[in-house]
Amino acid sequence: MAGESERLVLSDSEREVMNVVRRRGSISRADITDFTDLSQQSVHRLVDNLLQYKLLKTEKAIVKGRGKPSPQITFDTEATTSLGVSVSTNAIEYTAVDLSGTPICSGELKALPNDRDAVMAEMAELVAALQSHGVLSKRRFIGVGVAMQGLRVTHHNQFTTPWPLDNWARIPIDELFQAALGEPAYVENNATSAAIAELFCGGGSGHRCFGYLSFNHGFGGGLMWNEAPVFGGHGNAGEIGSIFKWSELPHRPALEQLLIRLSDRGIVASYPQLLAEFDPSWEGVAEWIAEVKPSLDLAIRALSAVIDPNAIFFGGEAPAALRKMLIEACEPPDTDRLGTPKPYPQLLPSAIDGDAATLGAAMLPLQQTIFRSRS
Repeated sequence: MAGESERLVLSDSEREVMNVVRRRGSISRADITDFTDLSQQSVHRLVDNLLQYKLLKTEKAIVKGRGKPSPQITFDTEATTSLGVSVSTNAIEYTAVDLSGTPICSGELKALPNDRDAVMAEMAELVAALQSHGVLSKRRFIGVGVAMQGLRVTHHNQFTTPWPLDNWARIPIDELFQAALGEPAYVENNATSAAIAELFCGGGSGHRCFGYLSFNHGFGGGLMWNEAPVFGGHGNAGEIGSIFKWSELPHRPALEQLLIRLSDRGIVASYPQLLAEFDPSWEGVAEWIAEVKPSLDLAIRALSAVIDPNAIFFGGEAPAALRKMLIEACEPPDTDRLGTPKPYPQLLPSAIDGDAATLGAAMLPLQQTIFRSRS
C-alpha cells in the first residue's frame, strides 16, 4: 500500500484499470472486465488496491436487472493532485489539478519569465505555502510538470528556447525544478504538453491519433498516438517548425511575426495585448494569414504524410478568433487520380480556452505515474 508520504508506484494492470475509469467516467466494478484482458477476480483485487490508495472511490450502485447490483467506480478527486508550470515568453503560469484534470487552483507568477532565479525562488515559496496550508496540504502530491517553449536539444531535458527566454536555454529543466521544490519533476515542450491536455481534458479523447499545432511566440507541434505522446529518437517528434529553413522562418505562422506585421501597419501592441485584445479586423491580420498560408499548408501536409492523424488541433496561445481564421485559410484535401478526396485529418480548434500548455504540464505527472503504461 502507498502511504501518504510515499511515492506512488502502480503496476501496469493498475494503470490499465485507471485508464478504463478515466475513459468511462463512472463504471461498475463488474463492467471494468469488459474493457480489459484481465480476469474478473484480478479486476476486483486491483480495484481494491486503487480504493486503498484513494485513487478510486465507490458510488451508489445502479440496478441493472436481477441480482445484486455492482457498485459504481469513479475517480477519488479529493485525495491526489499534481502541479503544472508553463514557462512562456508571455508569463509563468501554474495550475494544480485533481485526477480528472479539473483545476483546483491556478495563477501567474509575479517574476518576469526570463528571470530564472526569481521564478524558481517564487515557485519554491508557492509550493511550500500550498503544501503547508493550501490545496496541496491534504492531498497526495504526485509531482510537478513543466511546459517549456523551445526545441529539446539533448536527452537531458535541455531546450533551445525562443530568444525572450534565453536564461532557460541549455538548462536541465527537470533537475532544476526537482532540486528547487524537492518533488519529482517532468518536462515537455509546450506543444506536447498542450497535446496531452487536449487528450485528457479537451477534444482529443475521440481521436486515436492526432496532431497539435501550437501558435505561440514561435510555432511548434505535438503528436499523440494511442493516448500517448510520440517523442521520436531525440525527443522532438512533432516539432513541425523544424521543417522550415532559416530564410523561411519569418513566413511561418508564429505570433511574433504577426506582431511585426501589425506594427508595420501602425498597430503597436505588446504580446500580452495581442493575446487579450486580438481583433480579426485589425489592418494586417488578413494579409499575414495569406502570407503564412503556404507554410501552414506545408505543415499540415507533412503531418498528414508522416503520421496520418485523424485530427489536427489548432491551439497554443493564439486567440480563438485567430485559430478559426487559420483553419478557414487552409487548403482543402487533394483528390486522387479518380477524383476522390484523399483521407485527410479534421482541422479543429482546440477545445481548451487559452493556452493548454499549463494544464498539460499539470497532467504530465499523472500521465507518467498513474495512466501511462511503463512498457
